[in-house]
Amino acid sequence: MQNNVIELIIYLVRRVHFGVSLKDIRLDKIHGYNKAEISAAYSWLLQKYDSGELKQDISKLRKVSSPRVLHSSERTLISPEAYGYLLELYYLGIIDEIRMERMIEYAMFRPDGKTETNDIKEWVAKMIFDNEHNTDDQSLLLQGNETIN
Repeated sequence: MQNNVIELIIYLVRRVHFGVSLKDIRLDKIHGYNKAEISAAYSWLLQKYDSGELKQDISKLRKVSSPRVLHSSERTLISPEAYGYLLELYYLGIIDEIRMERMIEYAMFRPDGKTETNDIKEWVAKMIFDNEHNTDDQSLLLQGNETIN
């Protein structure tokens, strides 16, 4: 479920960055996901937008500092697709520099081979939802059959 929520978050953040206002996003037009996943993704988006952590203006997106370049040993352990996905998450504002660096560290210390996009999806979901879970407000963590009204 968390990977689906991450995919929805990316979709929604892309829409916001390209000028669609939050009130114009039609949640009933999103197919292939259950209501709990859609509600969790939209709630995350609203929370980040309200807190100012998510920049809606595309011109502000271009002012994000560039992350560091991967070292050659890191490039051998992180697939180009996975790194591209990681960069997209960073430039969309879904993860910050610290979380990006943490994911690179995960890739460097994993014992079972090269890091692929699915690994990044799992890790970012765990980071986002564990971080949300550690706060007093646990409304973003839905079990699969709830909705947010």
